[in-house]
Amino acid sequence: MDYNDMIAATVLHWNYRGFTEFPIHQLDGEEADVTDIYLKDNLITRVPKEIYKLEHLESLYLSGNDITDLPREISMLKCLKCLDLSGNRLKSVPDEIGDVRSLKFLILDENELTELPLRLAELRCLQYLSVCDNKLQWLPQRPVYNYHHCELRFWRNIDLKVIPYSLWYHMFRDQMTRSLNIGCLKFPVSLKSTLNNNCCRLKLSQGSREWDLDIDCPNKYENIQGNVFHSPPSLFELCKRQFYKSINDAAEKLTKYNKDNIERNLSYRINYYSDNFEILERNFEEFNLLNDDANVYDENGNNCDLKHTLKSVNDISKRIKRDKRDYYVPTDVVQKYFNFLPVFIKSDLCNGPISRCENVVCKRPIFDYVHYEFCLGKIILIDNSEEILLSAAFCSKQCAIKWKAGKTVIAWNLIVK
Repeated sequence: MDYNDMIAATVLHWNYRGFTEFPIHQLDGEEADVTDIYLKDNLITRVPKEIYKLEHLESLYLSGNDITDLPREISMLKCLKCLDLSGNRLKSVPDEIGDVRSLKFLILDENELTELPLRLAELRCLQYLSVCDNKLQWLPQRPVYNYHHCELRFWRNIDLKVIPYSLWYHMFRDQMTRSLNIGCLKFPVSLKSTLNNNCCRLKLSQGSREWDLDIDCPNKYENIQGNVFHSPPSLFELCKRQFYKSINDAAEKLTKYNKDNIERNLSYRINYYSDNFEILERNFEEFNLLNDDANVYDENGNNCDLKHTLKSVNDISKRIKRDKRDYYVPTDVVQKYFNFLPVFIKSDLCNGPISRCENVVCKRPIFDYVHYEFCLGKIILIDNSEEILLSAAFCSKQCAIKWKAGKTVIAWNLIVK
C-alpha cells in the first residue's frame, strides 16, 4: 500500500483497509493538513494520544472498529464537528469531551456505555446525539445544552427504566419522536432486582394487577432520602452546591461581558479575592492527597505538568487574551482560578451536578444528596404513544412537597443493598 499517495489529500478515505491501529504515524508531519478521516470498518482497537496533532480535523469516522476507550487528548481537537464511534466497544466517554466545543454531531450507537458524561451539556453547538443500542442505566437530567435544537436518540437501551422529568418535559412532552419503538423504559411484569447499589422500589398498578419495579439509582447519589426517614444534607454537599452556583454565575458573567469588560472585571475580582485565594490554597496544600508520584502530582493530586494556579492579575489577563472563547462554562472558571483544589473536589465542580432541583423556583444543584419522586408520562411515536416512568430529583423534602401538588405520583420505598 502506497501511503504517500493517500496522504496527498486533506480528506483521507481509509475505510475497509484492515488497519489494526490508527495510522496517524503515516502522516509524517502533515497532520495539520487533514480535515476529514474515514476509518470505518477496520480493526482499530485504540485511538492514540497523538490525535491532538490533527489540529484542523473536522470529521472523524471510526464506526465498525474495536475501540474500547478514548484518550483525554480528544479534547484538543478544537475544530472537530462530527465524531462517529458507532459499532465499537466503548465503555465510557472521557469528561474532556466537553472541551470539543465545535462538535455538532456525536454518534455513539452500538457500544457498551452505561452512562454519559455530564459535560456533554457544555457542547452548545451540538445538534445530534445518538446513543442507541448501548447499556445505559440512567440519563442525565440535561444530556445536551439546547433541549429544543438538538436531537437526542437513546432507543434500545434495555437496562434504562426511567428518564428525568425535566428531560421529558423539555424534549419529549407533546413532541413526536422519529421512532416506531423506543425499545426501553418498559414496565416488566415481574420484579427483577439486581441491587447493584441503592435503588427505589416503585409500587405500580394497572387495573386489578399490582407489581413492584426496582429502579437503580446513579452511583453518584450517595445519600438518597426515602419517604419515611429524612436526614439533612452534609456540610460538604451544601458547600459544593453554593460553590458551584458561584462558579456557574461567574461563567455566565464572563460569557456576557464584552472583551474590554472581561479584563477590567477580572482584575477587580482578583484583586478583591486574592488574599482569600492564597489562604484557601495554603490550607489545601496541607492535605497531601493522592500523592502517589511526587514527580508528577502535587499535594492535592493535581498533575504538576498541567497546573496553572492563579499567581497574579497580569498572568490571568495574558491567558484571557490568548484564550478568547465564545462562551465560558464552570470548568473554565475552576481551571483558571481553583486549579489548586484536590482532584475529587475539582472533578465534581468541573463535571457539574448530576441534576438540579425540579422545583422551578429553586433549581439548586444536586451532587450526592437527593429526594426522589416518580410519576408517569408519555412519549409520542410515529404511529402510537408509550407510557413511561419519570424520575424527579429535589434538593430537599420541602421542594418535593411543593412539586407534588396537583400531580399523580407513584408510591415507592428505598431499598439499600
